[in-house]
Amino acid sequence: MSFDLSLNRVYWEYPQTGTYLRPHHNYCCTSIIPSLGVRVTVPEYKRRSHSVKNDLEMLVKQFATRYKHYRFVLALSGGIDSEVTAEQFYQLNIPFRALTLRLFEGSNNHDIMYAAKYCGDRKIPLHMVNLTVDQMMKETIPDAVKFGQFTHAYSQIALTHLFNYIQNDEILVFSGHNPDFHRGIGIGWWEDSPNIVKYAIAKDKKFFTFTSLEPLFCHYAANFDDKQPGDKNNDFLYAAFPQLTRRVKMTGWEKNDKIIPEFEDRIRECSTYRRQSFITWERFTLEYIRKLFLEKGLKYE
Repeated sequence: MSFDLSLNRVYWEYPQTGTYLRPHHNYCCTSIIPSLGVRVTVPEYKRRSHSVKNDLEMLVKQFATRYKHYRFVLALSGGIDSEVTAEQFYQLNIPFRALTLRLFEGSNNHDIMYAAKYCGDRKIPLHMVNLTVDQMMKETIPDAVKFGQFTHAYSQIALTHLFNYIQNDEILVFSGHNPDFHRGIGIGWWEDSPNIVKYAIAKDKKFFTFTSLEPLFCHYAANFDDKQPGDKNNDFLYAAFPQLTRRVKMTGWEKNDKIIPEFEDRIRECSTYRRQSFITWERFTLEYIRKLFLEKGLKYE
């Protein structure tokens, strides 16, 4: 199977601008239908094989061949999502170095310790990037809002700090949790997830994520479970990579409850948008609109 492996890949647009950039004024967005002002521009995702490992291996091989003249930097959070991608690179003997974001003097040490152990066991170069509360408030949040149009996700905003440690001949690879689920609309992405692509483009950095590609996205969607953290059952990943350490799903932000409201207030100071859009295919948006009409007893033609 062939897939779009473009760096800084854009797969959505805002009809008001005809681009991947959200309108600065009079944006058509509503909390009732958060997908109204944005749409996915690629065909609906349906293709996947019987094995997530087979699909990931195929994608990593194609990616490494296409970008063989670049160096690869994999962002590792300590979670299983990013670790399976790193393991696939490792099994294929594709060289890479790793970056891990260390929050606020180690408040996420309980999570990133898995990344440290993984890299240590395999002798993979790992750089722990420190981010302080002061940096987050004064530099990272305003910068991310300005260049990435972020509106809500302080955790995604914090990750933009990693781009400060990427060279011109390097590609930063993410493999975070995808897809997202809106309980009424269905499958897609909350806007602040792909906003990191906008940030990379604006900063002239090279960015790639595997989990927004069709086969892996479909594997994640097939394992949706709203009763578990992250809205998915990770058993399919551990079954595909049994050599990886099983862990409790964490965000890395569990110990930052006291400071998170300050980050949220700072985002509100920098961003004029009070809502976050949900990016999905038009079919899902139209079906949701029809459902709302029927619930209110209105005629839908």
